[in-house]
Amino acid sequence: GAEGGRWRPRTLDWSEDAGGEKEAAEDEGGEEEAANWAPEPLHAGPTADVYQKGSMDIIGMLVDIYGSKDLFLNEYRALLSDKLLALTSYQIDNEVHNVELLKLRFGEGSLHNCEVMLKDLSDSKRLDNYVHSQSDKGSLPDTRVEKWLDTKILSGSFWPPMSQDAISMHPNIKDQLESYSKYYSLLKKPRGLVWKPTMGVAKLTLTFDDGRDVQFTVSSVLANLIMHFEDRTSWRLSELAEAVGMPPETVRKRMIYWVGNGVCTESHASGGGSSPHNTVYTINERPSSNVRTHSTDFAMDEDEAGAQADDGQEAVIHSYVVGMLTNFKTLPLDRIHNMLKMFVTDPPYTKKIQELSAILDKLVATEKLDLQDGNYTVKTA
Repeated sequence: GAEGGRWRPRTLDWSEDAGGEKEAAEDEGGEEEAANWAPEPLHAGPTADVYQKGSMDIIGMLVDIYGSKDLFLNEYRALLSDKLLALTSYQIDNEVHNVELLKLRFGEGSLHNCEVMLKDLSDSKRLDNYVHSQSDKGSLPDTRVEKWLDTKILSGSFWPPMSQDAISMHPNIKDQLESYSKYYSLLKKPRGLVWKPTMGVAKLTLTFDDGRDVQFTVSSVLANLIMHFEDRTSWRLSELAEAVGMPPETVRKRMIYWVGNGVCTESHASGGGSSPHNTVYTINERPSSNVRTHSTDFAMDEDEAGAQADDGQEAVIHSYVVGMLTNFKTLPLDRIHNMLKMFVTDPPYTKKIQELSAILDKLVATEKLDLQDGNYTVKTA
């Protein structure tokens, strides 16, 4: 079998039996086994039965489920894209390792797009360091990039299709993006950046008048919405939608997150009835508010947001996760996410990896699961 890029022959587990007759039979069988041994083919197809002597060919099973190697690799590219875009750092060692292993199985050229995606992240780290170093030196007068802004610069044609939605960013964010573009042009002139404002991830610390500091990791869309409450503590839905350049119904669905976490309250303007267009959002500054002390929930897609936190999938996910951990004993978040996406089809699994993390955190909090060094296990009594 192939492991870590090195070929290793399989060996039999010889037992030391006192019975001479049995030992002789085993010796004879071992000699016959050795005489008939043949190496596994170098280019075994995904369905070749080369693991029949012990190990299970998980990759081959997944290829069979998808129907072809190309469909499986396209799905892997989509999963890799979601994971890379959700990162809040440039740490991609595990992803590089996984792609190298898949190249051993499917060939060098089959993972070319994934290799470019990973190279984009490595190049982004280098370019980001350059931009911040030039900003610290003051290379461009009156133009500064704050430390909180990091970017992923992508080679668009090698990534899966991305959202083309356009939104109006908060002036503070917009100014920073423009400054970043100017420093980027110092190195890459005449090339420029085309921003995808709905694809980002933001780590926020919200400070309230009563002294609370609450951390969140959310999408750039949610961060953009809540930043507008720095300018004023209360917004009518129609005004907020105009400020961020999004349809009112989309804004209403997105604001469910902030209301659900106790950051904002939702009410209706006096004399306007209960129409959604008369909805008013106000920052919750009360000391007794139920804002969580820490949240890593991620923004839901527009079509998913209206369903809020429990859309009927949590019970299904809980059942599958417990079953997986019973069989595999311990699994990291990304592997649980990938397995759920592969096997949960009725209803189909639609969660993002950050939403799954929030669900698993609830199971850890209720002592149904344990989390140790990034791996989940079933809680033992």
